[in-house]
Amino acid sequence: MQKEYMFYTQSPLEFPLDDSIEVVDSLNAPDATFIVSNVKTTSSVLYAPEINFYLENSQDSLSKKIHAVKALYDVRATIFDGEQDMDFEQEVGDKLLIVTDEACEELKKEFSDDGLVCIVLSPSMIKDVEGHIGGLHVSLIKNDEHYDVETDQILWWNAPLFATKQSGVYDPAVLGLDKAIGKVKNSKGVYRYKNFISYDPFICQYHERRHEICGKCAEVCPTVAILKNDEKRQLVFSHIDCHGCGGCISICPSGALDYTQMPRAVFSKITPFYKNKVALIIPQKMDIESLHVQLLEDVLPLAIEGEKYLHEAHLMNLLQTSGKSVIFYSDFISKGTGDAIRIINEIFERKYHKKAIFVCKDVAELEDALTKAESFAECLYGINEDGLKKREIFSARLAHLVGNEDLGVIKTGEHIHYGDIVINDATCTLCLSCVGACNVRALTAHPEDNSLRFNASICTNCGYCEVTCPEKDCLKVIKDEIHLKPSWFSQRIMAKDTLFTCVECGKPFATTKAIEKISQQMGSIFGNDEVKKRTLYCCADCKPKVMFKAHMEKN
Repeated sequence: MQKEYMFYTQSPLEFPLDDSIEVVDSLNAPDATFIVSNVKTTSSVLYAPEINFYLENSQDSLSKKIHAVKALYDVRATIFDGEQDMDFEQEVGDKLLIVTDEACEELKKEFSDDGLVCIVLSPSMIKDVEGHIGGLHVSLIKNDEHYDVETDQILWWNAPLFATKQSGVYDPAVLGLDKAIGKVKNSKGVYRYKNFISYDPFICQYHERRHEICGKCAEVCPTVAILKNDEKRQLVFSHIDCHGCGGCISICPSGALDYTQMPRAVFSKITPFYKNKVALIIPQKMDIESLHVQLLEDVLPLAIEGEKYLHEAHLMNLLQTSGKSVIFYSDFISKGTGDAIRIINEIFERKYHKKAIFVCKDVAELEDALTKAESFAECLYGINEDGLKKREIFSARLAHLVGNEDLGVIKTGEHIHYGDIVINDATCTLCLSCVGACNVRALTAHPEDNSLRFNASICTNCGYCEVTCPEKDCLKVIKDEIHLKPSWFSQRIMAKDTLFTCVECGKPFATTKAIEKISQQMGSIFGNDEVKKRTLYCCADCKPKVMFKAHMEKN
C-alpha cells in the first residue's frame, strides 16, 4: 500500500503533525511505501533532508511548525509530480584506461579483482578523447604511430579539460582517489542517467538562423552535453554527458531550455508555499544534512537539485509570491543566475530601497543574511503563468512592480540581455522581415492599422531583426538596457503606413512606401515603357492582364 508522507523519529514529538504524515519509530519491514520521507529508506521514493534541517534549527512557534512541515512535504511531492525527466541506461563494459606516469600496480590489481581490464598509458601519448561512458574513443601516438583505443572508462590524474568534458573520465586529483575509484566501480555494468533539460527549438535564438546570434548554452556547458552544429545551425544534445547543473537554462535568453527536475510550471506551483516566508534556497551540493544554523522565525528552506538553473523569472516569482527576501546559500553562482540576482537587486533597491536576494557562500554569511532579511508586502503579485514564456513572465511581474513610476534605466550585462530597438519610420517599408525574424513575438504586425509594433520587455536583444532588415540604416538594436517605466512594457508603434490600392482593380496589396520605393528603383530601368511602369502599381492578378492587353493592342 502506498501512502503520501512518512516521518521517522524515535523521540516523542513536541507537536502533532498533519494527518497526511504517518509517524513511525521503526524502519524495519514497513507495511507501506511512501512518496516522501524525512530519512533515507527503501520504503520511500523521496528523501527530504530539509525537513529535519528545519525542525532542528527553526525558531518558529509550534503552530507555525505544524504548517511548515506539511508545506515541506507538499513541496517535495509537487516537484515529484511535475518532473519531466526520463530514465536512460548505458551499458558499461570492463575496459578501463588508467592515464598516469606513476607506478600503479596495486591499483591495477584492485580493479582487476573487480573484473576490470586495465591499460596504463602516459598522458603525453593521448591526443584526444571523444564519446561517452561505455563508448570512449581515445586517439594516441606511440613511437610516431597513430592509434585508436576503445575503452569504457578513464582514470586520469590532472586530466586536461577536453578529456574531463566527457562522461566516464574521472580525475583523482579533483575528486580524490577513493571517490574516483568508487565511480569507476559503481558505473561498471549499467550506467543510469536522466535528461536534465528540455528544449524548444521554435524560440531558440540559435536554431536554424542564417547568422549566429546566440549559442550561450554551449559556451557555458562544462561538458559536451550541448554542442553547436554550425553547418545546420542546430544544437546537439548529449544527455549522458549532462551533469544537471542547469547553467545553460539560466543563461538562455528566450527560455528555450528548461530544467526537467523543476520545470517553470512546477516552480510556479511551489512558490505559494512560501507566502510570507523567507525562502532559503539550498542546492543539493551544499549538504544540508551537515548544515547547522539558527533559522529565525518565518524562514523556510527550499531544497533544489541543480544549483545554476534559477533565472530572473524564477526569482521574481518567488519574491512577489513570498513578499520577503530570498536567501541563496551556495558556494557557486552561475553566470546567468548571478546576472539575474544583480539586476533584480538593483531594481528592488530603486523601488523599495531594500535588498531582495542575499547570496551566502558560507555559514557566516548565511547567519548574517538571516538577520537582514526583510519584508516588502507591497510587492506581492500573482499571475497565471500557464503557457507564458520566460520573458513574458518576467515582463508581467516587473511591469507590476514598476507601476506608473519611472525608476530609470538598469544596465543588464554580459550574460542576460534585455534592450530596445529604434526604427526609422521614413525608410521602413513594412516588409515585415523583422517580424519573421523575431521568434519571441517582440515584433508583431498589425493589419488592422498597417503598423509594426514592438514590446521591448520581451525582446531577447539578439539582434537578428537588425541583421535581417533589408533597408539600410532602418533598424538599430539598443543593447543591454531595461527601462523601468510603463511604456517599456507595452507595444509601441514603430512604423505605420497606408495601404496602396491597385490602379486597375482597386484591391489593396502593399504599403504605399513599399510601392514608392519599388517605383523609384524600377522607373529608370523601364525608361519610357509606360505599360511596364503601370504594372508597378498593379496587384499580382492585374500585372499580367495589363501586359497582355498592351500586347494585343500593339498587334
